Amino acid sequence: MSALRIKRLFLLLLLLLSVTLPTACGYGLRGTRQLQGDYRTVAITPFVNRTYESLIENYIYNALVEEFARGRSLEVVRAGDADLLIKGTIVKVESYSISYSPDDKTYEYRTSLILDVEAVDAHTLKVVWSRNGMHEVEEYKASREPLEIDRNKQIALKRICTILAENIHDGLFNNF
Repeated sequence: MSALRIKRLFLLLLLLLSVTLPTACGYGLRGTRQLQGDYRTVAITPFVNRTYESLIENYIYNALVEEFARGRSLEVVRAGDADLLIKGTIVKVESYSISYSPDDKTYEYRTSLILDVEAVDAHTLKVVWSRNGMHEVEEYKASREPLEIDRNKQIALKRICTILAENIHDGLFNNF
């Protein structure tokens, strides 16, 4: 076999591998996946907040809207125009000290969020995907100023909601 023929076969093999390997391993480009069924639009409904933590339902709502808009697989619309509804319940928010200074003052806190979520076919009202007990945690620093502690906690809760929104979006597409 000539060197030119070997080179062509090698390039052809390389091309075939570059096309087939990513799909064989289950990888795909984000935002190009489609759900089973005829779902083209999604609405995020406000989550029920069963905790005393104010604003948390707004954080998860905003994070989900941003995540689905960024994903581009489903158009985010209002509930009356949607094929799919994302609903949920914020079950628990908990914050507690995790480390202390030598003089026994709190140095760092951990906050956790647990929620239940489901995707419902807007036309049949059938639950097509659900996850209960979704959970994330985040740590944040303490301060001598109570307002700064609360601000740090709110930042941690927003980060948790962003992560949970990503997990909901990806779980919906990967485990449908």
